[in-house]
This record gives sequence, C-alpha cells and structure tokens, in this order.
Amino acid sequence: MTVAIIKTTDPRDVREAVRLLGGMERFISPGDRTVLKPNICIGKPSSSGAVTDPELIAETARLVQEAGGKPVIGESPIYPFGSNWAFKRAGYGDFQKRYGFEMVAFDHEEGVHVQIPKGKALDHLVIARRVLQSERLINMPVAKTHLQTIVTLGLKNLKGVVVGKHKQIIHMAGLDEGIVDLNTAVKTDLTIIDGIIGLEGEIGATIGTPVPLGVILAADNVVEADATMSRIMGLDPEKIIHIKMAAARGLGRLDGFEIRGEPVEKVARKFRSTPRYGLYRTLISDYFYHFFGALHNLSARIRGTDAVRARQAVGEVRIAADRCNNCKLCLKACPVEAVSLAGGVKINRETCIRCFICAEVCPVEVFSK
Repeated sequence: MTVAIIKTTDPRDVREAVRLLGGMERFISPGDRTVLKPNICIGKPSSSGAVTDPELIAETARLVQEAGGKPVIGESPIYPFGSNWAFKRAGYGDFQKRYGFEMVAFDHEEGVHVQIPKGKALDHLVIARRVLQSERLINMPVAKTHLQTIVTLGLKNLKGVVVGKHKQIIHMAGLDEGIVDLNTAVKTDLTIIDGIIGLEGEIGATIGTPVPLGVILAADNVVEADATMSRIMGLDPEKIIHIKMAAARGLGRLDGFEIRGEPVEKVARKFRSTPRYGLYRTLISDYFYHFFGALHNLSARIRGTDAVRARQAVGEVRIAADRCNNCKLCLKACPVEAVSLAGGVKINRETCIRCFICAEVCPVEVFSK
C-alpha cells in the first residue's frame, strides 16, 4: 500500500499525486460509477480551510472520466444545514454547470438502512443509496483539526454519506467507534486529502484559522492516508483514537507503508489543536456512549423524548449573544435541547453535554469554547 505526497498550491497537481500511485486506471475501470465525496460540511469557501477545493474535485473527476469511469460528486453537510445553502456558499452552487459533472445532495436522495454486523457502537446506519450503488468511492477530505477527534480526515469524512439527522446517531453512540463502524460498512477506494489550505484550532471542523499548508496527499488506503496526514500536521496517529481503532480492526496500518513524492518531514507543519482531548473525549463521546448505547434509546433521543445531565462543568460553551441572527440552526442541531432563544441566546447548563454541535452549525460564531 502506498501514500503519495505532493507539495503544491495548484489543485491540478492532483494528477501527479495519483500518477505516483499508479494512475487513476489502477482504481477505475471503464464504466465504473464513481462517487467523489468532498467535505462540504458548511457554507464556507475553500479558502477558509473548512471545505474541499472545488477545483481539486473537478480535476479528480476529469481523471476518473479519462479512465472510463462515470463520476458524480455527492455530499451532505452538517445536520441541520440545507444542502443547497451550503453548496452555494462553499462555491459548489454552479459546480455542475461550470465543470459538466453531476452533483447530488445526499440528503435529497433516498437513504438505505445498512446493517453493520460487526459494529462496536452501531448495528445500522442510513446511507445514501447513490453511494451503495456505485462501484468506486473516492474520499476527498480537508486537513483539519477537531475538538472531539483531534483531526477530521478521510475516516471521519465518510459521515457525509449518512443521510440527514442520522449522522447524530454516530455522535450519540460513541464518535470514535462509530466512525470506524461506518468505515467497515462503506469502503473507500482512493483517498485524496486537500492540504492546500487546511484548518487549525481548538474546535475545528468549521471554526478555526486557515493554514496554507500547500500539500495534496493521495493514498490507496484511508487509514494510511489519515495516519500520514496526521504526522504532516504534527500530530501522532497513535494518539488519535479513531485512527488507532481503525488500524486495530484491520482497516489499514499506522506505519510500514511506502511514501512516494515528498517526505513527511519536508512538508510538515504543526497544527494547533485541542489541548485537552482526552478530557473532552470522556465528557463528550464516552458520555454519549454511556447514556445512549442502545439504538432504541438513540432513536428516542433524536425524537426528543430523553433527557441527559452533564457530570461536571468542564469546557463550558461560551455565548456571544450580540452576534445572533436568529437563524435557529442551533435549536435544530442540539441533541439534548439545551439551547434556548427566548429572551436572548441561553444554554441550560444542567442539560448541556458540551458536544459543541451548536458551535459547528452556527454561521455567525455565537458559540465558542
């Protein structure tokens, strides 16, 4: 198995990264229906570091087409963001017209209940039918940090193939194990990580500081892609729980594979990330798992019929109430209904579980750590 690293600021250089792996023909056969899965989790441009560069997606789609494949770009943003809103603000609103490749919003298409027989946290998920019907999946995340998982790369990027609010089940069941369960059910054939502009910060994913890293990474294994990019970001994959779990479950290796192109040391740049990851993981992911381990309880939580109490006030959510534009996305997204807008923005500290989903979905950054 092989990882290719290219130092560049030009998305078209993805061709060189794929060439170093043996060319797109190694992954795509004539007639293969191929889903390209970017990270369009929110309505921000790729210059923010939160979203995959559309030019990188388009050039990869051309490579698929040249190999005889039938590319389609598919994604669903963080729930409850609307796909049309997110795609437009992220520079993908006219993608199909501009580049000539079909683009679909998975939340607008049919989902299929998929069983996960060997799941550790989940026994089923609702996956976009388009993904299940394709012969190939190209996973194209951005190099970013994240409050709960330290990084969000290829393994975590697959959450976008889960339809709508069903993504919340992964958080509630135990985020690290849930991510690995998802990757046992949906296989990535080729991973291309957009490190041209990444994102660093203590919350990450959507909020943080852009990092002009100038790297494109391609790999034939998603775990090895994530392990390598973590090292480029100055982070140890042995300490990133979901990556280590994925390796332990036989989905890939943390080391011992070939690296072509630039060496890690030449392109590495330390990313600022959450300093108290172990504590947040215990309070957020493990806490969710303890209270919502059974799927019938998870479903009940989504319907709003359960309640939960946080154990201690660590990592409180801060509120800049004067920024609020009353969009109410936080109300829809909060899994424990801790947010209130009556008489201004408020959080019930007894109910809040510090998952920071409110911060992820807020378009005007009312919430922070």
